[in-house]
Amino acid sequence: MFVAIITGASSGIGSELVRLIGKYIKVDEIWAIARRKDRLESLAVGEGIKLRAIPLDLSNSKSFKEVEKLLKNENKKVEVLINCAGYGKFGAYSDIDFDSELGMIDLNAKALVGMTRTVLPFMNEGAKILQVCSISSFQPLPLANVYAATKVFVLNYSRGLSVELKPRKITVTALCPGWVNTDFFETATNTKNPKAVTKYTFMQTPERVARQGLSAMKKGRLTSIVGFQNKLLYVMGKILPVKLIMKVWLLTQKG
Repeated sequence: MFVAIITGASSGIGSELVRLIGKYIKVDEIWAIARRKDRLESLAVGEGIKLRAIPLDLSNSKSFKEVEKLLKNENKKVEVLINCAGYGKFGAYSDIDFDSELGMIDLNAKALVGMTRTVLPFMNEGAKILQVCSISSFQPLPLANVYAATKVFVLNYSRGLSVELKPRKITVTALCPGWVNTDFFETATNTKNPKAVTKYTFMQTPERVARQGLSAMKKGRLTSIVGFQNKLLYVMGKILPVKLIMKVWLLTQKG
């Protein structure tokens, strides 16, 4: 039986990944993980695929033990792991409460490593991992600082891990979209300065991002940047001074 585990599955990119994965990778069963059980149970999946809703808060380290227990008890082997859980907050450090800043690190980075380490012992040779990253992983972003910094971690962790897993023939793909039209913004703007970031250029759909991510994962690509404009931003980030990049970013947000 081909099992896929998808975190952050209840909405946005995660729910699209659940819906579309069967079109790209052979999957018999999907373990969809997120906090909201009702949303998980209502997810659409491909024909012939079994959906298993697993409500967990991955910012709590005890969740990894729950996943490990399920895998051991049912003697499951995982063909695909997709880490999509995460959130962001907009504003300067003084605009974001202390717990939210640490929470971004816990969910975006710590939980991603926790899930990866938990699932890896149960993955077959030739299995695949998709880590949902961000175009922000290629540059510092004042007013979205901690969020962007966690994505730098995800990118470099994924790249390094891909080398370590070569002997097992397990590929790791970092998916780097730009702005995506999801409820991400509801959480991100819930700060003391909700208008800290207001210019969302080159907005993408969750379906487009999910499709490109699944295609890149299937091919075993190391990194996948979604959209020509974001690829251009990536190139500019390589050749322009960091101070200039940050200055231009702030100027665009001030309109």
